Amino acid sequence: MMIPAMSVLCAYVLFLIYEKHMNDKRLSSFKYVVHVNGIRGKTEVCRLLDAVFREAGYKVFTKTTGTDAAYIDVSGSEHGIKRRGPSNIGEQLRMIRLAERQGAEVLILECMAVNPELQRVSQELIVKGRLNVITNIRHDHIFEMGESRDEIAESLSNTVPREGVLFTADRDYYDFFKGKCEIQGSEAVLCVPENEKIPETEAIALRMAAYAGIDRAIAERGLSKVHRDFGTRKLYGLPSGAAFINLFSANDPRSTAANLKPYLGDRSKLIFLYNHRADRPDRLLLFERYFFPDFDYKKILVTGQNKGFACRSLKKAGCHDVTLGKAKDIFGEEYDKDTLIAGIGNIKGEAYSLITDLEGRGQEIS
Repeated sequence: MMIPAMSVLCAYVLFLIYEKHMNDKRLSSFKYVVHVNGIRGKTEVCRLLDAVFREAGYKVFTKTTGTDAAYIDVSGSEHGIKRRGPSNIGEQLRMIRLAERQGAEVLILECMAVNPELQRVSQELIVKGRLNVITNIRHDHIFEMGESRDEIAESLSNTVPREGVLFTADRDYYDFFKGKCEIQGSEAVLCVPENEKIPETEAIALRMAAYAGIDRAIAERGLSKVHRDFGTRKLYGLPSGAAFINLFSANDPRSTAANLKPYLGDRSKLIFLYNHRADRPDRLLLFERYFFPDFDYKKILVTGQNKGFACRSLKKAGCHDVTLGKAKDIFGEEYDKDTLIAGIGNIKGEAYSLITDLEGRGQEIS
């Protein structure tokens, strides 16, 4: 019994060595390998970079893990990724193989890992990105990466490239990442928006384009052609005259608040539709701490999974007028033209179905 077992083990080790050799060979075929990490805006940055490099004439292959995992092939066609089980970072190996077969010159991969050690493995052993991004440091995934922003920054630093360039839009942690880059022999670039109308995600894309020698006019033309992810921020009109703002994909409290504030002056009644995920109780905790206390709202309507738990937790945290419901309740006549309903928290499940419904109704305002 010992000899067959040893033979299997040796065969497996040889397979791993061969797979590593082949993966390194595939990676060497790309002009640029970009690994995008951070708390918020990863998918958008990937899609913006895809558009910019594609407009500049490069053959680009991009894979994202946003609302729906997908890849954009070198022809510009988008494909959903079907998984038989839970997602895992081994999926990146398959994407690298596919990109190499298609003759891609630029490979852009959104980081799949949340666990700090898996982030390190993904960067150092699989993707080996040289032009990497850490978008920002905000409160999210606190059970895996730590409760403080300092701990989260330390976790995300596992994707700092070796002898490459790191682009970040986070002013607070630029010096921290610069220090990490110096250890790895890399350069850190702070991507500051030129004015308040340019979002940080576009600032990152434009700064990387400049680094790659892409003309500014070409880069801006590319930004106008980006493939947007499903479920991005939109304002919809409801039959009752109320308005609904989709912020489900913002996820963390700081990003959600920043995206909501431009819409607060138009309507006097603010209602939150919080969509809960049973596997993300940490996100509920963060909204209780860092979001709801900052707003003058009329009601919180809780939908999604295990919403009884979420409702009790919100009440215990001091939130007022918290009720259970369904996402479709926003179509009720009690919400008049003075009402703004904000969908927040998580986009999976009921929220996804709601946005699909709203898109089908064609009632988008902006």
